Amino acid sequence: LIIRQISEAFKTAKETNKKRLLHAIEDESNMFLEKLNTNDFKGTIRILEKVNGQGEAVLMNNDNTRIFNPNTALRTTYLMSVLFAIGKLSSEKDKIECPLLFDAPTSSFTDAKESEFFNVISTLNKQVIIVTKSFLKESSNGEVVLDKSKVDDIKGRVFRIEKKKPFDDKKLGTIQTVISKIK
Repeated sequence: LIIRQISEAFKTAKETNKKRLLHAIEDESNMFLEKLNTNDFKGTIRILEKVNGQGEAVLMNNDNTRIFNPNTALRTTYLMSVLFAIGKLSSEKDKIECPLLFDAPTSSFTDAKESEFFNVISTLNKQVIIVTKSFLKESSNGEVVLDKSKVDDIKGRVFRIEKKKPFDDKKLGTIQTVISKIK
């Protein structure tokens, strides 16, 4: 009888802790979503528990109906919000910092939303590595150059990675990478 009661107490505590964690992720995620979608539709992020015990991050309307097909920018921001929340909560709990690495995260964003993203990123207390073409533009003579106005708005270090020229466009082994610190 006592062993059964202890076992039930452990199961109840485990379930309570899981629910607390899911609610904490929801709360943090929605705070990040608010910042990423300042002047846009946000919805509400909910973490639903599946039958197999796994959680699923979904976006809901204010009447608790699920939004199944959000536009690309909204889908990106709500999923990023969940990642930011998990990163923040795990850093607070374990005191271990893991970098965030993004490959073209703003490709579906407008210029304004891109600025909001970089503003939110600059507030994170962790290393963030972003690979993007967002800071490039075509010059009047057709060359690809850095957009200094966008680079100047970034808080943090900026590096440019590009192919060293000249190279043989028919021989892969001739391509070399040049990394330049911009800021």
